[in-house]
Amino acid sequence: MLIAITGTPGTGKSEVARILAKMLDAKLISISELVGKKKLAYTYDKKRKTKEIAEKDLKKIISLEAEKGIINILEGHLSHLVEADYTFVLRTNPKELEKRLKKRNWSKSKIRENVLAEFIDEIAMEAGTGKTTFELDTSKMKPRKTATLIKDILNSYSLQKKYRTGRIDWTEKYRNVVLKMV
Repeated sequence: MLIAITGTPGTGKSEVARILAKMLDAKLISISELVGKKKLAYTYDKKRKTKEIAEKDLKKIISLEAEKGIINILEGHLSHLVEADYTFVLRTNPKELEKRLKKRNWSKSKIRENVLAEFIDEIAMEAGTGKTTFELDTSKMKPRKTATLIKDILNSYSLQKKYRTGRIDWTEKYRNVVLKMV
């Protein structure tokens, strides 16, 4: 089984995935660690100051890294591009996300890019809709609570219906915050 945990940077993916992997006694696969260990190739976009990974390379390495017969958790903001049994999109309201990324000392342009991506639901849209794709608002939720909720969703059809993608929309509430950034 493969569970993908995705979202814009700053939504809590890494910590939630680490906790969930322990809860489920699962293998944790981190996209950034694969890049760091040079198992996954990338190109560097100087203008955006970011690493670019080819989708086909990502899918290939995950097919090699994921172990059959156990639970595998794939974590990273591109993990939704890999076919998974379950995909969880972590979402954070744009104002909170901006605070989190500022704490990381990210550049204004990177903060702007990621807050805008969150505002327009970019990753949720890329992940798509379906019976096994869910979105969770981590704006006020601690990582352990988020991991516990994911575990509960995996075991409850009624929670799966409740948390399917398409239910979180920041456009009205945070429009003014985002317009100031543009």
